[in-house]
Amino acid sequence: MNSRRVIGLIVHALACVLYIVLNNFAVPIYKQLVGGLTSRGVAIGMGMYLVFYFFVFLNVALVLINRLAIKFGVTVFMMLAILFYLLPQYPVRAMAYCALAGGLTLLAIVLSHVMNAAFVRLRGKQGAAQS
Repeated sequence: MNSRRVIGLIVHALACVLYIVLNNFAVPIYKQLVGGLTSRGVAIGMGMYLVFYFFVFLNVALVLINRLAIKFGVTVFMMLAILFYLLPQYPVRAMAYCALAGGLTLLAIVLSHVMNAAFVRLRGKQGAAQS
C-alpha cells in the first residue's frame, strides 16, 4: 500500500470519528432549538444511520480515487444526495448534515492531499541526503 492511500485512510477515518463526535455534540443543541428528535416523526432515526453509513462508504471510496477533481465531484454528489433525502421534511437537519458530512469530507480531502505532498517532499529530501 502506498503512502497516499495510508495517509488518506487515516485522515478519512479520523473524519468519520469526528462526524460522530460533532453529531453527539450537536444533537442536544438541535433538541433545544427545534424540539425533540421525534417531534417530526420517528422514521428519521434509521435515516440518520443511512446518512452516516453513506458518509463512511464514500469516504472509504475517496481513498481509492486518485484525481482530486473526481474527489470533489463525489463530495458534491454526497452533499446533494443528503439534501435530496432530508430537505422535504427535515430542512434544519438537511442543512446541518449536509454541512457536517460535506465539510468533514472536504477537510479530509484537502488535509490528506497536503499531508501526502509534504510526506513525498520529505521523503525526497531524505533520499537525496542519503545519496
